[in-house]
Amino acid sequence: MAINTAPPPAIATMVPDSEGHGTVLRIVYAHHLDGESLALQLFHRYVHRVHAGTGLPAEITRAEVMELLGAQGADCAEGWHSSANEPTEEASDEAWQWVRAQVSRLFPGLSWRVEPDRRLNIPGVDDDKVADIMLRARPLASDVTCPATMFNPALTYYADGTHVIMRARGTERSGYTFGMADGAATYAFQAVRWDDGGTDLIAPHVLHRFENRAKEEDAS
Repeated sequence: MAINTAPPPAIATMVPDSEGHGTVLRIVYAHHLDGESLALQLFHRYVHRVHAGTGLPAEITRAEVMELLGAQGADCAEGWHSSANEPTEEASDEAWQWVRAQVSRLFPGLSWRVEPDRRLNIPGVDDDKVADIMLRARPLASDVTCPATMFNPALTYYADGTHVIMRARGTERSGYTFGMADGAATYAFQAVRWDDGGTDLIAPHVLHRFENRAKEEDAS
């Protein structure tokens, strides 16, 4: 079953704001987290520390977890959402193993997955990632170019079966496209099966036709 299909109503109280500028609503609401969904909240907070080379603390406290959840709720209420570069698979794996250990240590009686059909999509971590991409990807019979917006340049998505190359963070990787899928970003992602194995959803900004690589090499 879904654990938040019938959340209780929020409780609102009018209070003076902390800096004395007026009156605001203090909202108290409740929602449910199982072990996996709590770990996912922590993962998004800490994975980019690994990606940036900052490292993880040996442990965190229960009070720090509560502070994090409170801050996330406040950010969502004010419409603030942070974004960052996609972490590497190595960073994702290290952070995911760490947050799982923290949740198990801090909340030993917490059920890990109450919703058996839930699918997470954590690069290099989730065993269901490929199945999740296959379900989400919409086939493309021909190339599609989305016009530029205030957030993104014009983006091209390649027809299924196009041989592409990804250039990102000083590396190259090639594969074949098989559709596009929406994600958390302001643009859709291209689904790619890599020539060296694996499947990912990739930002279209870093994908190029493989056939253009030879032309670029000849020009150089």
